[in-house]
Amino acid sequence: MRIVANVLIKLKKVPSRLHKIQRMFFVSFYHRIALILTEQYWLIDYLPKKKAVCETVLLVRLDLIGDFVIWLDAAKELKNLYPNKRLVLYANKTWSVLATRVPYWDEVVAVDVPRLRTDESYRLKLLCATRRLGFTTVIHPTYSREYVVDLIVRASGASNRIGHLGDLNNISASHKMITDTWYTTLVPCGTSPPIELNTNAELIRKLGNINFRSHIPVIPAFDEFPHALDLPERYSVIVPGASWAPRMWPIENFVEIILYLQKQGLTTVLCGTDSEQALCKQIAAQAEIKVMNIAGKTTLLQMIEVIRHAQLVIANESSAIHIAAAVAVPSVCILGGGHFGRFLPYNPEAEDINRPKPISVFSSMECFGCRWRCHYPLDELGAVPCIAHVGTKQVIDACGMAQRHEIHINQS
Repeated sequence: MRIVANVLIKLKKVPSRLHKIQRMFFVSFYHRIALILTEQYWLIDYLPKKKAVCETVLLVRLDLIGDFVIWLDAAKELKNLYPNKRLVLYANKTWSVLATRVPYWDEVVAVDVPRLRTDESYRLKLLCATRRLGFTTVIHPTYSREYVVDLIVRASGASNRIGHLGDLNNISASHKMITDTWYTTLVPCGTSPPIELNTNAELIRKLGNINFRSHIPVIPAFDEFPHALDLPERYSVIVPGASWAPRMWPIENFVEIILYLQKQGLTTVLCGTDSEQALCKQIAAQAEIKVMNIAGKTTLLQMIEVIRHAQLVIANESSAIHIAAAVAVPSVCILGGGHFGRFLPYNPEAEDINRPKPISVFSSMECFGCRWRCHYPLDELGAVPCIAHVGTKQVIDACGMAQRHEIHINQS
């Protein structure tokens, strides 16, 4: 079966000299065989499994970096729950380097999630490899499950397959009905809407630590500060980007905040990904004062250390806010209503007055909880109404509260 799978993986790489129809035939044939192996008849179940020296637990976490950071509070308990077992983490390639620096598992396998979704060769190879490794337990701690990730759980062949009952945010009802049967244990959510920190804690309690309570997560310090960038001694970090453009607070509002921060003696450092360099450059140009734009100039670990040394972080709802919380830096989040209450505002079960929670600034609307399926007409370059209605005065007031370490929510 392994030989057959390897041959099928190579079949998709048809020589370019072949006629288009021939290539289409081979691709269609490959697609059909892959379906039979991994979804329709599950012939992958007949692949031999490795007999491990010790029991091995597979953890599958393939969502975004913010989700991973929030999960770290619960993840640290897994070593205690499985003290004599080897823990292997399947991690999203975009943040797997961070996972390797956290001592909660024995091995990290980086998974290219876009390829997992679209490249059948890659998916089949990963599923076959997972099957052969002989995991005894698989834990999928993501609340909003995804079909292709559930395929990994199914392919593992583990006798214990544990996950959340979840929702329909990333999966269709018909697919969820099928994939629910692939788990031996599904943990229901205790709150509506679900609160991510507490949902993670509920899974840990289900696994055996009945006294576990959620806290703000912690990222340990790394020796990765980018000294070559020559950052000022006192600075604030602004991260103006978002995973979806309509979730971004308007540029002119960030410019106003930069001017306010300058009066507070804080130089603004603009951070973001490579794709956000132009956005940060535009904000810096409009500010017309000294602003450092380091978007695309840091690694993930360096970015974390830049945030750790900041006096204040201001961002849309993004990983930067969760990182700031995890390194105990005051932060202000311009929060929309798409998933209001799930990720932010923070509401851990156990309070720690010495660790600042992010201050969420928002403008309440009756449509909160829309899962970012906004029913208002959107300007192509504009923000959704729940973001656009957040005023600069609200954010300035929240910055003052954050700098004074006041812990509460600022709502219009």
